[in-house]
Amino acid sequence: RRDHQQQVRIKQGNRSGELTRQEARRLEAEQARIRVDERFARRGGITPEERRRIQNELNKASRDIRKQKNDRQDR
Repeated sequence: RRDHQQQVRIKQGNRSGELTRQEARRLEAEQARIRVDERFARRGGITPEERRRIQNELNKASRDIRKQKNDRQDR
């Protein structure tokens, strides 16, 4: 799943030093919020609007990961 792949990217960035600990914590918290949103949306079935909102959240999270990994900050 997409959120799993994003989590892998965060861990890889943390291991390689591309992400500081604080950046990794912030990105992991963002992923956790998305998982909570998905869980609540699935309870009653996901409407197209909810699916679009979750996809937008995942898109933003992906941009945040890329931005943080490429900001040239070292641990």
